[in-house]
Amino acid sequence: MSKNYEKLSETYYNRHAKKFDRSFDGFLSGFFKRYILKNLELPEHANVLDVGSATGCLLKMLASKYQFEGIGLDISSQMTDIAQKQYPEFSFVTGSAMQLPFEGQSFDVLICSASFHHFPNPETFLREAERVLKPGGKLVIAEIRMPIFHGLYNQYIHRFSKEGDVKVYTFDELMRLLETAGFVLIKGRKHLQIQYFEAYKKA
Repeated sequence: MSKNYEKLSETYYNRHAKKFDRSFDGFLSGFFKRYILKNLELPEHANVLDVGSATGCLLKMLASKYQFEGIGLDISSQMTDIAQKQYPEFSFVTGSAMQLPFEGQSFDVLICSASFHHFPNPETFLREAERVLKPGGKLVIAEIRMPIFHGLYNQYIHRFSKEGDVKVYTFDELMRLLETAGFVLIKGRKHLQIQYFEAYKKA
């Protein structure tokens, strides 16, 4: 029986939204957000979409360095409610990464921080990312890196995860997915448990 990963994610994060920022999940996601903040340069007054935005912290962190228009998307309505209350200067939308509820060519930058492993079909997400990015727009992915226990970890989440985890990808797998989707790699980096990619949509 195949799992409905999006439903699992939605249910799990709706239940944990109120305490997410103080939870172990929230603590771990902070490493990815800080890595993005350190490595990503945003163009002036960019339109930025954060997919898997949770309680909106990443947009707030980026706003300490840059002026931009920010939208966060999350599958959990509880998360987007909290985010909207905490950070009214941004817009938060509840929806699926498999079908981004935005017009084509709307964004200069699309960020996906520690949420790619929840997407039931990564190719579908990358097609959607390509659609909503402007020509020359940038896709940023920060993901879990499991160089040693990779296979075991994937077996574990396949059998036991109730959080909507689908799969943790290797560096090479992610690079291939980006290239197959037609993105051009700018940066691909490994740092401890983080793998980080910046790629642009062909103009």
